[in-house]
Amino acid sequence: MLQYAFADDRGNVVMSAFVRSEAPSALLLGCPAEDLAMEPLDPEAFDFIAAKLCGGATLVAYQRVLQGGLLPFGAARSAAGVECAWRRFQQTARALGLSYSPRDPLTLNDCLSLAGLPVPISEDAALRALAIRSLWRWMDEVD
Repeated sequence: MLQYAFADDRGNVVMSAFVRSEAPSALLLGCPAEDLAMEPLDPEAFDFIAAKLCGGATLVAYQRVLQGGLLPFGAARSAAGVECAWRRFQQTARALGLSYSPRDPLTLNDCLSLAGLPVPISEDAALRALAIRSLWRWMDEVD
């Protein structure tokens, strides 16, 4: 199971869903189906919904290669593009002189802390989507 969540530019969580996934990364990132209160969506149903939701939108993900690779085909195809908050943060941090170790990978929580923003209290995808939005908005303000 993978949890997907999408937040809009106004800070609304417009969708949060658990989806059955055949992706090998789901074994590492997912949660057991028995932990869910309701049956997860099947991939085909989610692909249809996500394609409509993402149509024409620019998606912002954290570590685009991983996150964009986990998007269903319909969502990735219908989106106008995928931006990477992780890459943008590295450029912003350098420009602002923020101190971090370039040898250690920056997690979303690391970036939020360096920006002085609240860190999500759990790994829930909806909270992470809102945190990525907050980080992106912060970078808009300081760039």
